[in-house]
Amino acid sequence: MMMKREWSEVSEPSPRTEAHLPPTWPSPPTHTPAPKGVDTVPPEASLAQRLEVLLRTMMVVWCEGERAARSVRPPDPESDKTVTVSRESGEFGFRIHGSRPVVVSAIESDTPAETSGLEVGDIILNINGSNVLDSSHSEVVRLAHAGCDTLRLEVARTCDVLTPLVTQDPTPFSAGYLYKLGSAHHTPGAPAIVRKWHRRWFVLQKDHCLYYYKSEMEQHPLGAVHLLDYSVHALAEGAKPFSFTVAKFGGMTLHLAAHSEDARNKWGQVITQAAAEAAQKDELLDISLRRAQQAPACIVAPDCFGFLYKLGARWHQWKRRYCVLKDASLFLYHEAESQQAIGVVHLHGYRVQSTSIGGKKHAFELLPPEPRFRHFYFYSESDSDKKRWLAALEYSIDRWIKVG
Repeated sequence: MMMKREWSEVSEPSPRTEAHLPPTWPSPPTHTPAPKGVDTVPPEASLAQRLEVLLRTMMVVWCEGERAARSVRPPDPESDKTVTVSRESGEFGFRIHGSRPVVVSAIESDTPAETSGLEVGDIILNINGSNVLDSSHSEVVRLAHAGCDTLRLEVARTCDVLTPLVTQDPTPFSAGYLYKLGSAHHTPGAPAIVRKWHRRWFVLQKDHCLYYYKSEMEQHPLGAVHLLDYSVHALAEGAKPFSFTVAKFGGMTLHLAAHSEDARNKWGQVITQAAAEAAQKDELLDISLRRAQQAPACIVAPDCFGFLYKLGARWHQWKRRYCVLKDASLFLYHEAESQQAIGVVHLHGYRVQSTSIGGKKHAFELLPPEPRFRHFYFYSESDSDKKRWLAALEYSIDRWIKVG
């Protein structure tokens, strides 16, 4: 009896306990309110109405989940430019190298890639809406050849483009439009190889180099030819009137055509004169030697710059050097604050590729065009830095490999 009486006293609130409750104490809700955006279902609703409300509820939950995922997902990298490249003759006309990210390493002449605005050294961020910044080389190739004949590429620019060497006096020797014969391409269904003529803006500068652009409004040339040892030969009237060649033994040959006989004669004279002057004085070598006497910050618009480790040829030791790349010439300094270069490497005609020399993880080598030239080895401090240098070196050398 005693236990029962005590239990009843505990279970029933006393007047004193009720007196201590706040006068505005809220009463418990009779039902849980529906989330924002979710409809409630009245008891008398039909099955169709209940299913409709269920569908709307699922959509609200999905949208809230997507919003939460976007809040924690890292933003897509901002691109510098969006280009569209269409497949022609089964090819897009550009090559890539590297992995996570991949970098445009070469662009073929007279292909859709050349006219798209894509540039060597561009890092590909997105292909047709798919983020490929962290994709491997094989994954990017597989995506690019997944059956679509048009690629929409979002890219990030990594290096400056080739500019004429002479900046003190921008007045050219000669300038005007010429027709340039493109490289050979095989069109499906065509009986033979096709080579097309393209109208290009040509500029002969005082550095004895012949630059050609897509149009006179462009600031960045498609290529350049140093005219040392080159000669001009008029061609008989064939497929293209007023055509001529600019060629040298063992070098590339430019097939050009003017719009009149007078224009062809004029270009022949100025190119011949420039070739003769180049034989008397190597303007390119003089310019690179003058640059070597300057501090690295004085080299305007370099293709790439930063610290690299270089393998010495004499003692085979790695030494840290501050490097500046400009027009296929690599200037070496002790430090970024040095007043002049300790050496310059002319890389015209060289090839660059990755290597694993000395167990260095981020190493690459520069392969000479002839055995009598020196072989160079470098390595960087990170994989991203290595990719940046590989892209810049390929870009700078590929532009000037046409020098011959």
